[in-house]
Amino acid sequence: MKKDNFVSPLEDFAFKQIFGERRNIDNTRAFLKTILNIPGEEYVGLTVKNPILKKMFRKEKTGIVDIKLKAKSGKYFHIELQVERRKNMKNRVLYYGARLIGDQLKWGDDYDKLYHVVSIVICDHVLLGEESKYFNVYELKNDENRTFTDYLKVVIIELPKLPENEDGPLWPWLKFLKCTKMEECAMLAKKYPQLKKPVKCTERMGLLESIRDYQFHRNLAKVDERMLHEQWKEDGLEEGKIIGIEQGKEIGIKQGIEQGIAQGLAQGEAETKAKDREYFLSLLDQGLSVEEIRQKLTQTATV
Repeated sequence: MKKDNFVSPLEDFAFKQIFGERRNIDNTRAFLKTILNIPGEEYVGLTVKNPILKKMFRKEKTGIVDIKLKAKSGKYFHIELQVERRKNMKNRVLYYGARLIGDQLKWGDDYDKLYHVVSIVICDHVLLGEESKYFNVYELKNDENRTFTDYLKVVIIELPKLPENEDGPLWPWLKFLKCTKMEECAMLAKKYPQLKKPVKCTERMGLLESIRDYQFHRNLAKVDERMLHEQWKEDGLEEGKIIGIEQGKEIGIKQGIEQGIAQGLAQGEAETKAKDREYFLSLLDQGLSVEEIRQKLTQTATV
């Protein structure tokens, strides 16, 4: 297969195809077992509650993929893929998990009808800067490490922190998600049998002309959007310069007027004082006394 035909498992539509379709539920079940390491009966009757819409080519720019599943026991599993880093992601994860709990009860239902919710968030960026591990599990516990309730569990997986060498059963799955070439996927499938079907799904998508065309236009749209943001920046800077110049002119004119008035007042005051001094000296030259000069000045001021 040519490199151009490869479809990354991290593409939203590809991730949904591999783990969110009913026909590929085996992939999802195996993935969940590896992540959670809980008894197999928890996955009996696993069904997708928000299946993929057939209209795959609808316009969407969320950057977030979520798959909601329910087991026969009533337990909910929520798998979310976050490709792009966004603000307040932790709050979103908490809100979504709490909503999955809150939406279970109808008016008048008893609380014993609540079922467990497990939210699994896979990030293609670093969400937990304070943690060094790529796999972290969060539950409601007190400072003595005793569990308040296990009805909500949050699992955070950060792909950038994945080590190069295998370090556990989850590693092959995450390495598969990070593949950038079909050859890498094929090598993983050869070494890890559990990845054969997911890799087959990826290979099949790479062969479909409709998928390739969709991927091409999706990537083109991303580039166009990035260029549009760059153009907005440039336009904003240019407009900012023009506004800055105009505001600078207005401020300069205002300051110039204020400075001119101040200088004019000072100059006028100085000229008045000089004239008064000259007039006083001329009166002295005329031989007038101080009292006569004072009377003369008073008469002049009154006039």
